[in-house]
Amino acid sequence: MKITMIAAASTVAAAAAICLAATAHADPAVNLPVNDTVRAELVTAGAVLTGVPASEFTGLRPGKTYYAYDPNTRTYWAAAALQASPTSFRAGVNLQDQNSYMIFKEPLAGTWIPYADGYGGAPGQVCPLPPAILDLWQWPPGACGPGF
Repeated sequence: MKITMIAAASTVAAAAAICLAATAHADPAVNLPVNDTVRAELVTAGAVLTGVPASEFTGLRPGKTYYAYDPNTRTYWAAAALQASPTSFRAGVNLQDQNSYMIFKEPLAGTWIPYADGYGGAPGQVCPLPPAILDLWQWPPGACGPGF
């Protein structure tokens, strides 16, 4: 009787472990191409963060934009640096320091939420990006930016 109970308990424990492993499966985050629509949406969201009209920005700075989807959080993520119009002193000033780099979050069927990231996050600042996105973009450990 004792052996039967131990065997049954072992079988239940093994089945539970298999079940837990199956539910812990995570789909990988994927990089996406940045099209003109996404680019315009990011500029608009970034403009809201700076308090400067979107018309005072010419777009996103080349080589500084990331865009991905994380199926586990059902959220689109982006990171970018806005490009100020050469005729807008105000936009240029607003893109210094804290607003020099931005993180963006868009839940499914939502709108972009911008976060000022500065030069990759300040000490003690919590990075809004999930680990899957940080890994996908291969950003330096402990950083909340590409490290440029």
